[in-house]
Amino acid sequence: MGSAMYTAVTGLLGHQARMDVVAANIANINTTGYRGSRMLFQDLLSQTLRGGTAPLGNFGGTDPSQIGLGVGIGQISTNFTQGPSLTTGVASDLLIQGSGFFILSDGTGNFFTRDGSFDLNSSGTLIDPGTGMRVQGWMADDAGVIDTDTPLTDLEIRLREDAIARATQNATAGGNLNATAGVGDTVSRTLIVYDSLGTPRNMEITFTRIAPVDDGGTDYNAWTWSAQFEGTDVTNVPSGEGVLLFGTDGAFHAEGSLDAAVFTPRASLPSPNEVTIPGTLFTSGALPVTPFEFSIDFSSITQLAAVGDDESTVFFPNQDGFELGVLDGYSVGANGVITGVFSNGLTRPLGQIATSTFGNVGGLERRGDNLFVEAAASGAALIGVAGSGGHGSISGGVLEGANVDLATEFANMIITQRGYQANARTITTADTMLQEAVNLVR
Repeated sequence: MGSAMYTAVTGLLGHQARMDVVAANIANINTTGYRGSRMLFQDLLSQTLRGGTAPLGNFGGTDPSQIGLGVGIGQISTNFTQGPSLTTGVASDLLIQGSGFFILSDGTGNFFTRDGSFDLNSSGTLIDPGTGMRVQGWMADDAGVIDTDTPLTDLEIRLREDAIARATQNATAGGNLNATAGVGDTVSRTLIVYDSLGTPRNMEITFTRIAPVDDGGTDYNAWTWSAQFEGTDVTNVPSGEGVLLFGTDGAFHAEGSLDAAVFTPRASLPSPNEVTIPGTLFTSGALPVTPFEFSIDFSSITQLAAVGDDESTVFFPNQDGFELGVLDGYSVGANGVITGVFSNGLTRPLGQIATSTFGNVGGLERRGDNLFVEAAASGAALIGVAGSGGHGSISGGVLEGANVDLATEFANMIITQRGYQANARTITTADTMLQEAVNLVR
């Protein structure tokens, strides 16, 4: 009877531990990125009353007779299946769809989590606000290039501090030059472009009608063009003055330069004419970092006769420069690249979030605060880029909920309760039987 009691006690302890696991799962039903656990039982050593024997002669052998001595905890494992997606719309909230963990650092070591409820601190560092640990990844250089072969570092997103500008590299002309204009007539237009510091610069572009030009034995209507900046000619073509040719149908034919009254065609269409502004012409503000040079594409201009009193309608619809803009917002792509959105409409990569996988995720050890650390059973962290090499993709504005199924946990709770009750009943029954044995002497 005593053996039965001790066996039942192991059952009580085992089911009590299982209830603890179920309780922890239910308690964390709303914990972001939580990974539920399950407990498996295994039997303890058995007492052998009689060993088995092999067949011998006319006897077929006997099986062993054993009595179990109870139950023990076989394994408490973590369930790493995907949890539900919870849309928040917050740019710093991140979810990994598939395998992998975010990497956090406390300055001395790395921790791993599925909880992507991150935020920016006062200095613009991306952190886990619950622990203060910093999210790890790679920062982009000034050109927006990210080198993932470099060591991990803190990620910084300096809203309203980072700024960007882009110098004009290409401009496009359009509209019509009046075909009825006489030789020597001019048309002037102002083209606003931007230097490498985002400063707007006014270019005066002047078109002048000249006599027809022979190109390969065919005469074409011709206009020259020139660019002036603050009174200085900055046209960068061989003769210092570009020429535009138009056919008898008014369509653009070619662009080139006049050299000793001979038309020299430039490259195949559309071929740009360049404008170069020396730094010495900038009389105010800081000088651009690089020489200010851009190209103009004239191939969309026509030369048709103006109707009525209409004059030339040539204009400049496009140029690719941008004025100064500050970092207004950001988004995170599926590969973890953080793209900054600036107030002038430009975008630029700011950095990339790193993720990690493990040879055996079940071997990770919990450290509280939704954190795991690598252990001997898990193997070393395999750090890489989201969306490649077995790493899941990242979604911004979404969080991952706990992967705990409440219905399953309630079922486990009932089964565990019944198991506990049955083991308790074993003890009371064994006690009753002992009491009957004691009463035999009365």
